[in-house]
This record gives sequence, structure tokens and C-alpha cells, in this order.
Amino acid sequence: MADSRRCTVCGRTLRDPASRARGTGPVCARNLKGLSRRMRRQLLPVDDVPTGLYL
Repeated sequence: MADSRRCTVCGRTLRDPASRARGTGPVCARNLKGLSRRMRRQLLPVDDVPTGLYL
């Protein structure tokens, strides 16, 4: 994923370089970890993600 300034799940500003590279903050990453790959793909579309809550 490209270097993102906002979390693709909740839209919060990402400050940590690892979080920016991942595209999600630490809390959202933990919450997504338990979801199946299919569910994550539906929640985190690859193309041009608008910020906001997807759940």
C-alpha cells in the first residue's frame, strides 16, 4: 500500500512510519487481524480509499 497519511479504516491521521506504510493505525490493524482475508478485502479497497468508517 502507498504511504498513506490517514487510516483507511477510521480516517485518523497516521504519524508512525510503519502505520503509514501499512495504511492503518495500530488499533485498526489489531481489529482487522481477526477478520478473514475476504472481509479485509471488502473493508480495505485497493483503489482510492476515501477516509471514514467502513464498519
